[in-house]
Amino acid sequence: MKYVIAILKGILVGLAVLIPGVSGGSMIMTMGIYEQAVSITSRDRKVRRAAIVFLIPYGIGIVVGILGLSFVIKWLMERFLFETALCFIGMILGSLPMLYKKVKGEKFSPVGAILFVLMVVIMIALPHLSGGATGESHLTVGVGGALMALILGFIGAGTMIVPGISGSMVMLVLGYYNDIIGHITGLKDIVKGGLSGAAIPWDHVFALGFFAIGALIGLLLVSRWIKWLLGHHPVPTYYAIMGLMLASPYPIFIKSGLDFSAMGAGHIIAGCVTLVLGFALALFLDRQGEKAEQA
Repeated sequence: MKYVIAILKGILVGLAVLIPGVSGGSMIMTMGIYEQAVSITSRDRKVRRAAIVFLIPYGIGIVVGILGLSFVIKWLMERFLFETALCFIGMILGSLPMLYKKVKGEKFSPVGAILFVLMVVIMIALPHLSGGATGESHLTVGVGGALMALILGFIGAGTMIVPGISGSMVMLVLGYYNDIIGHITGLKDIVKGGLSGAAIPWDHVFALGFFAIGALIGLLLVSRWIKWLLGHHPVPTYYAIMGLMLASPYPIFIKSGLDFSAMGAGHIIAGCVTLVLGFALALFLDRQGEKAEQA
């Protein structure tokens, strides 16, 4: 049963990665598996092996969430955008008490306070970097497209490790979000072509292949960097993470395309309910994680 729960948690992380403004790193932190996640590049072979074994079911869930259930997010974003966004916001905010425990009782860190404010400012500024641009970019089959796919994969995986920063939002700012989602949903055509003998859409294979390579490189490098920061400067690092996560609801509202003028009382009430449910779920997962550590 614990493996089933781990896979389900991974699916939630995978779904969160697909929503602009929602941070995969924040969701990993919410699930209580962040330290294991950044330990996959540890120089200690035993620590690295234990982390990889522990994270396998979560990884399966993340892959299922991203590749297999991208249509679910698309459906929820089209029909229940406000409620979906507030649910994830609730989960992110509900994980803040868990982070506060990491610095509670520690000596006040001026550097940590500065980083906290700086991260809040960055999160508020980030969704506005695209300005009023509405143009969409597309990955092309060629050297330029391969290089861009590598860069986007690196950014996507790197931001998934950093709590508070949404890789999907960065893709939206860069203008590649819809194109990447299109390639992911095109996986069914790749599978269909392979099984039935129909034409395989090689543009999807090309884009996703180089994106995956970039993602693997980003995952390994950024996780090692975060591991070093948590090991050598834990208090300032946690302050910075709290700043990112506290301000992360702002870009969710800005970049999700919510139209508040079209919402009725029913939407507001439903959104408040999902917000509370998300917050409660994060607290529940935190307590379950504490019980598992004490067992």
